[in-house]
Amino acid sequence: MTDTNKKILLTLLGIVFVFAAYMYIVRPKSSSIKSLESDIDDLQARYDDLCAKEAQKDQLIAETDEFNAQFDETIGKFAPDLNQENTVAFLKETEAENDFVNMSVAMPRETAYYILGQGATAGQDASQLDIDKDAYVAYNDNYSIAFSGTYEGVKSYLEYILNYKYRMAVESITMTFDEEAEAPVLETNGSIILNTYAVKHVDRAADVPKVDVEEGKENIFATEGEFMPASAGSSDHDSDNGDSIVSNHNMIIMLNNANNDAASGIIAAASESNEATYVTSNENKVEDLTVSITSEDGKNYVTYAIGSKSYKAEVLTSDVNIYVKSSSRVDDNDKNGVNVKISNDTALPVYIKVSGDDGSNPRFNLTEKAGSVKVY
Repeated sequence: MTDTNKKILLTLLGIVFVFAAYMYIVRPKSSSIKSLESDIDDLQARYDDLCAKEAQKDQLIAETDEFNAQFDETIGKFAPDLNQENTVAFLKETEAENDFVNMSVAMPRETAYYILGQGATAGQDASQLDIDKDAYVAYNDNYSIAFSGTYEGVKSYLEYILNYKYRMAVESITMTFDEEAEAPVLETNGSIILNTYAVKHVDRAADVPKVDVEEGKENIFATEGEFMPASAGSSDHDSDNGDSIVSNHNMIIMLNNANNDAASGIIAAASESNEATYVTSNENKVEDLTVSITSEDGKNYVTYAIGSKSYKAEVLTSDVNIYVKSSSRVDDNDKNGVNVKISNDTALPVYIKVSGDDGSNPRFNLTEKAGSVKVY
């Protein structure tokens, strides 16, 4: 090989070595350096952002706590579940709180309609959705309710829905009135579409309805007294329209003309013969009489009060019987009476027998009731 060819070959080998060094050493290193520089820029930006947040740490923590509290407050306005047990308890509660009867109720299955952070579900079956276990999922249900009651009862029912602890909305309501009913009591029948809402989350526990019915009955067809506490809807007092309460009661309310000389016009007592239990009023006006049935340390009590005067007596029976011994009005100046508010927080049913009251202008008026209460 000539010297010229050797020089050419060496030159070509040098070029190959330079190219290989560039392709396999210099170029990868250069690319790696650019990547590192990009990472450094990202990390620097992240660092600067964290430094800025560190300077505002206390403010950001306070704002986060505030936003979490606002979120919890908003979520708390929605029920944690729409299970049928709570729905039945709610329907029963509305009857106890208002002069309103749920004649029939359609109870469809709940529908998921929104997932917080993801958007609307377009009416899809929640069981078919891919929902993260930590997601907040909004559900709704539409109850079609046929009802009966007084006009005032329907108004109080609507107010009850408006002020209920969980979000609800009346979609529509129709009413027909009994044309033969006499004022001021207007009897009405109708239907309501009630929309209810819930937001479910793994950390939100469903409400547990309070059930006062004893469980574990072998024969579900046995008579009421054999297997459950008597309810205010049906009792032995029904057979005589409550007349047995006259001679056997836990409390008596005596209402007479305030201008009489024999006794106070209004007397509430645990015993007619025991004046130590008397709570009275001599005023010739309608007084507010509150009656509370409560449980304390395994015992039941009835507490009655007029203004600041009150008396508390233990209840030793399986129900609470109240006898209202009233009288007719003497003249137009005879104005006394009682507006009674009864709150029953126990499983004991309350039965009230009213006798002798004025037919056109009653002295006794049950204005509010909560719990199991029935008047004869």
